[in-house]
Amino acid sequence: MRVIKPLFFLFALFFGIFKTYGANLTGKITDQSGQTLPFVVVYIDGTTNGTTANVDGEYTLELKPGTYTIDFQLIGYTLRRETVEMGTANIIRNVQLKTEGIKINEVVVNGNGRDPAYGIISQAIEKRKFYQEQVESYSCDVYIKGVQKITKHPDKILGREIHFNELDSTSGIIYLSESVSKFNFKQPDKIREEMISSKVSGNNQAFSYNQASDMLIDFYKNIIQIDELSERGLVSPIANNAMFFYKYHLAGSFVENGKVIDKIQVMPKRENDPVFRGYIYIQEDTWRIHSTDLYLCKDAQIRFLDTLFINQSYLPVTPDVWLLFSNKYKFIFNILGISGNGVYLSINKNYAIDPDFPKNFFNGELLKIDDNSNKKDSTYWNQTRPVPLTKEENLDYTRRDSIHAKHETKEYLDSIDARRNKFKISALYLGYRYFNRYRKQFFFISPVIQTIGFNTVQGLNGGLTIGYTKNYEESKRLSIVASGGYGFSNERGYGDVNVTYSFNPEKFSFFTIGGGVKPVQFNGENPITPFLNTLYTLIEDQNYMKLYQKASVHAGYTTELVNGLLFTAGTEYADRNALMNTTNYKLFKVPGREYTSNNPQYPQNDSAVAFPDNKSLTVSAQLKISFRQEYYTLPHQKIIADNKYPVLILDYKKAFGGFNANYDLAKVTLSGTFNLKLLGKTTYSVVAGKFLSQNNVGFMDYYHFAGDQIIFSSFGLNSFHLLDYYKYSTTGPFTEGHIQHNFEGFILNKIPLLRKLKLDELVGANYMRTNEMPGGYVEFFAGVQKFQAFRIDYAVSFSQNARVGQGIRIGIGF
Repeated sequence: MRVIKPLFFLFALFFGIFKTYGANLTGKITDQSGQTLPFVVVYIDGTTNGTTANVDGEYTLELKPGTYTIDFQLIGYTLRRETVEMGTANIIRNVQLKTEGIKINEVVVNGNGRDPAYGIISQAIEKRKFYQEQVESYSCDVYIKGVQKITKHPDKILGREIHFNELDSTSGIIYLSESVSKFNFKQPDKIREEMISSKVSGNNQAFSYNQASDMLIDFYKNIIQIDELSERGLVSPIANNAMFFYKYHLAGSFVENGKVIDKIQVMPKRENDPVFRGYIYIQEDTWRIHSTDLYLCKDAQIRFLDTLFINQSYLPVTPDVWLLFSNKYKFIFNILGISGNGVYLSINKNYAIDPDFPKNFFNGELLKIDDNSNKKDSTYWNQTRPVPLTKEENLDYTRRDSIHAKHETKEYLDSIDARRNKFKISALYLGYRYFNRYRKQFFFISPVIQTIGFNTVQGLNGGLTIGYTKNYEESKRLSIVASGGYGFSNERGYGDVNVTYSFNPEKFSFFTIGGGVKPVQFNGENPITPFLNTLYTLIEDQNYMKLYQKASVHAGYTTELVNGLLFTAGTEYADRNALMNTTNYKLFKVPGREYTSNNPQYPQNDSAVAFPDNKSLTVSAQLKISFRQEYYTLPHQKIIADNKYPVLILDYKKAFGGFNANYDLAKVTLSGTFNLKLLGKTTYSVVAGKFLSQNNVGFMDYYHFAGDQIIFSSFGLNSFHLLDYYKYSTTGPFTEGHIQHNFEGFILNKIPLLRKLKLDELVGANYMRTNEMPGGYVEFFAGVQKFQAFRIDYAVSFSQNARVGQGIRIGIGF
């Protein structure tokens, strides 16, 4: 073996040195007038081995020695076929494409007055499911290049300065990246992708945002989900119910490789339906998609983008199987005064049909980015990228890479921090942050205005929160947050410190430790914020916040045991003391209305102490089970994808009897989402629990429902609209359920004036039941929201078969 190993190495080295590498076929593609033709598909005839020309019409195709037939294809132009004989030297072959001879004169309305396009689309619809399910599984190599540009931007947004330090003032490029991935698919919707290489202009430590699955808009599906643009989904031009949404026109036909290709114009029947516009090309007899030239605009009720163009080309992988080869997204946007555009281009090649995937290969990991994917050098990329860089892109790489080292130096980072760290008057309402980016740490001080409040226990009160964060290698992080303040009426100070250390982000592993003395709400979920309580106390004479003082120390630990199984444990020792109202100051006096006591059980008895002073020692454990959890794996980091399946949470809490509190509480929560596609999404949550023992339970240990007695609401899934904060708190068995459906514009989109507002319509119900309320309590609500920035609901509640309340709730998501 000692002899064989070095011999093997020498033979490998010898043959590696004399290995025959291919040469490049390069050139420029123009039309008959000499104008550049961008994004022409260039491929070896009969295969999916190929490339796409860049925006300047330049292409590069690496070929081993031999004779090849090369096809040049672009929608609207006649297929050009060139024969080349490749040796070991590069060949330049400039190509000119002719405008396609579309046979428009043959497009006539048939005898029943119907455009022939409807018959063609009917055939395509009939074959839709066959082509969607034709291939059980496949794998392929995917190259993606993404370019985003900023063309216009303001100096400030919402009072904060915005900086585009990496913005090229000449080209406007803000983001340029490339990636190469191995993509794997299995019916009906299992995917797994590995990003092998990644390059981001100006940052050799970053990883590309490119993802092959994001580039796979499949028009063979009835509904196409692009959640970032439209949560409802978009109707394919060949969906089973497409005739209800689309009008069609046969714009012409042409012949390619002996097959007739029909150019079908697709148009919405109603301007604001979630549909595409443009052209879809159908191959006659097979009725498969040949290519697409479609777009989405604001009329389709998409978000964030003004327009999204989608150009796709399909090629035969086998004589009977055609799959996506090239895909181009071009978009235009204008958000908060920031205007720009972008282009993402993908090339899919080296398809393997029905590969032999190992058992449990599709394990929920949607994407894995290799640790060394961003370490590839320029030689690798020059040999690998199928689409040549434009002059603009080359300059961007050169410019950013040349200044990247400078931007990582201590001198440069300190100069940037010095500018940003200057104190400004806006810190009073926005807070202040002090950066030291070279040491990867920063401090922050909370806004002074936000820490000033008023309640009937402390009177006028104020304080500060100060934080420190330190980032370490491998995405580890240390965070220390300290807060303190003073109540001027009860003349008491308060403060606490909390430390969190994240030591294994790939497992969501972190521990916390902290302690302090401060007033806290009886419901530890804080049903009303100090700011809103201040408003209602001073203006409406309604002091909803009920407080007690807690001196405590606590510790906690969280980690993921296996994918989808998150475990959390914690312990706390607390010394708890009752507090009384110390002020009856009113900014405005509402006739007939007085402050209630600080005793949530007896709000009309201001002389009653809420509870005797007591101590507690508790331990808690939680197991969160995310069924069939899907995720992305980055170097030293794991990101959970949107969950399509239910989440089950098991909670247990025990207070030890050696102290005053002595009880055992168990709770189960089940939540999830149903995607009804064009009809929107339904979210639900069901909670059930019981005190297994209750030898000594203080009111702060009761189970409290998330009530709401003010007009403002957080609209949390497990919250109520009209429920009293503490009236139904219990130590007995409890059940609650919440369901909400978001039509996502399905109804209002059909009303001419309202559709321009792009509002979502919501309906839902909340329910709770305890031993004290055997008949239960239920709310029904309906409302509208603008994205998640503003929402208004009307709700009505019933108890014991009688209506007990109604009201409006408003939410502002800033």
